Amino acid sequence: MRVTTQTYGQFLVNGVDNFTGTYFSDIVEGLKHDSVWRHLNGSKLPSKAIWERVQKEIVYSKRGYLIFDDSVLDKSGSNKIELARWQYSGNTHSTVMGIGIVNCVYFNPDLDRYWVIDARIYQPDQDGKKKYEHLQEMMLKAIERGIVFHTVLMDTWYAMTKIMCWIDRLGYKFVCPIRSNRLVLDRWTDPEKPKYRGVKELPWEAQCTQGVIGKLKECSLELKLFRLSVHSNRTDYVVTNDLKKIGTSEDATKACAFRWKIEQYHREAKQTTGIGKCQARNSKAQRKHIITAILAWIVLEAQARAKNMTIYALKSEPIKRFQSLIWRQPYTAFST
Repeated sequence: MRVTTQTYGQFLVNGVDNFTGTYFSDIVEGLKHDSVWRHLNGSKLPSKAIWERVQKEIVYSKRGYLIFDDSVLDKSGSNKIELARWQYSGNTHSTVMGIGIVNCVYFNPDLDRYWVIDARIYQPDQDGKKKYEHLQEMMLKAIERGIVFHTVLMDTWYAMTKIMCWIDRLGYKFVCPIRSNRLVLDRWTDPEKPKYRGVKELPWEAQCTQGVIGKLKECSLELKLFRLSVHSNRTDYVVTNDLKKIGTSEDATKACAFRWKIEQYHREAKQTTGIGKCQARNSKAQRKHIITAILAWIVLEAQARAKNMTIYALKSEPIKRFQSLIWRQPYTAFST
């Protein structure tokens, strides 16, 4: 049996907890482990395969959002994998050995629906690109492909002056949290002698609902800043160049909430497709597995939506059926 993207993708869709090539060859009659290895190390599967799979399914909105964020596939037990490197993981809030992926999601707020449209492997030792450069490449590619969007959402990792100014020059809006020590020109404490202070040190008591028009240090843009109380132990400081549509803290909170769509995608992909469980050591095989896993998630998400199920319920349905069938004649009987 010859392994193709179709058969390997089906293996990831069917898989539960073991996504290795060895296991694939064990469960499919006539399939040799070498066939799996040859497939993963054969022709490339570029990231544009993601776009080719979803482009006809996307429903655009003039209020659409491009959401950028990165995730880390934990490879702490496999430090000989070529793409694995030490990097910060937001999931564990620590530095881990893993493979970084910068992802791009399109979100339609009118339908409350999102689509994964692009992804790039973070490998600075090989291509010299920083994470924000991957964001720039994917955003330019989205514009080239005619994707309709109004606002860019990103986290603090990308909220640097050069990226905010770059997005503004392209004619788009952005909403993103910034670090609490980011310097802002304080015109309120002493209007006659304004000076730069950390954003958390501004006189927020009278400004919380409407936000403040301010200027970040070394940034020429006129921006609006908000302080948002996420919960009792967390406060976010959010900045935007959309001075018309993001007028209140409620508007800013709603826009920031959309960014969690990409976190939902990260979680589902890791838990249902085995995207981080390939043990191949070379980078080519890892890339092909990762892109195929993203395609597998796209298939699962579409099927789950069509059946009005969660992706987790869809994934567990075959297991439930198997357990029901084996109940009367268990493979291993329990006895006392």
